[in-house]
Amino acid sequence: MYKILRPILFRFDPENTHNRILRLLALASASRLGRGLLEKAYTYDDARLETEVIGLRFRNPVGLSAGYDKEGVAIPGLAALGFGHIEVGTVTYQPQPGNPRPRLFRVPEEGALINSMGFPSKGATALIPRLQSARRIVNGIVIGVNFGKGRDTPLESAVEDYVNLMRALAALADYVAVNVSSPNTVGLRQLQRKSYLEPLL
Repeated sequence: MYKILRPILFRFDPENTHNRILRLLALASASRLGRGLLEKAYTYDDARLETEVIGLRFRNPVGLSAGYDKEGVAIPGLAALGFGHIEVGTVTYQPQPGNPRPRLFRVPEEGALINSMGFPSKGATALIPRLQSARRIVNGIVIGVNFGKGRDTPLESAVEDYVNLMRALAALADYVAVNVSSPNTVGLRQLQRKSYLEPLL
């Protein structure tokens, strides 16, 4: 199917294509029939694939990393594709637009995308009802949330951003990821220095 769709998808801007497919998955998420059809086509369960890490039981070791569903709009639909875990985000405490477009670039000869989105996020408050809804619909899948510092938050106040995200979202997540590695948020990687990272953690 991808071989048929690829030439069509590649005629459009990669970010628009990504958003359209995510909207389709969000529609499937809202429907028991849609989720059932995806599960029938894609989910594979085998007890041999199950694994336990940090006290969490994963139905298989293949997960979807942060960056695909930044706003948590399609968690049930993505879960129906058979992932062992889904990590949403990166979410920032306050809403922010991210970098100006274009900010997602195809590299067809490498089979890759370059992402320089810069944490576009509707903020923690917008994610809460989506996580609550996903929890009601989806059973047996680990859901993580990836936290990031806001673009306008000075490094000296970065800890506040992460602490506020923990207070708002940790109860709805099976685990959280502290993102201090994005090259698209100015100064963020300075948080990897011991003088910043130790008090943050």
